[in-house]
Formats: sequence, C-alpha cells, structure tokens
Amino acid sequence: MVLVHIKRDPLHNVLGFSCEGHADYAEKGADIICAAISTLTMSTILSLQQLTKLTLKIKKNSDKGWLECNWDNIPTEKEHANLIVAVMIIGLKDIAAQYPAYLKVSEVEV
Repeated sequence: MVLVHIKRDPLHNVLGFSCEGHADYAEKGADIICAAISTLTMSTILSLQQLTKLTLKIKKNSDKGWLECNWDNIPTEKEHANLIVAVMIIGLKDIAAQYPAYLKVSEVEV
C-alpha cells in the first residue's frame, strides 16, 4: 500500500508531502496505481519548481518507494503552492476512493 501524507501548518497552508510504499497492484512496469501516483507527485514537484519561487527540499529512494518534498512557508508563494498541491490531492483522493486497498491519503498538521 502507498501512504501519502500532506503536511500543513496551523493555518492549513501546505508545507510539503511524503509518499511511501508500493501499490503492488500489478508487476513492476505494469502497475497503473503506482504510475498514477508517481505522475501526480512528480508533476506537482515540477509545477512547484517551475511556477513558484519556493526552494524545495526533495528526498527520494525509488527502490524503497519513498519520496519526500518539503518547503518553507513563503507568504507570497503560499497561494500558488496550496493550489498546485490541491490538484495533486484531488487526483490522489480519487485514486484512493477507487482503489482503497492500494492508496491512503492523510493530512497532518506540523
């Protein structure tokens, strides 16, 4: 199962996210759940890099199925970051609703 944790500050601004585990829906290279999650998370990182002035702190280990992306709360960029990550969350929650045995999305206050 893949676990995605969205990190928010007390004012509900997104400060990062982590993704860990393997979906194990199908064999490596044919796992549509894994591919969908990877596409959403990596597109989000690319969008944050290209569309905001945030400095991202990215850690990943593809073999272990682990990705973490965090950033400092910059007041002028929080709206952009919240919107970009909201698109990812909508997509991930839709996948989790269709395949609850393979993906869980949670939001935590940090």
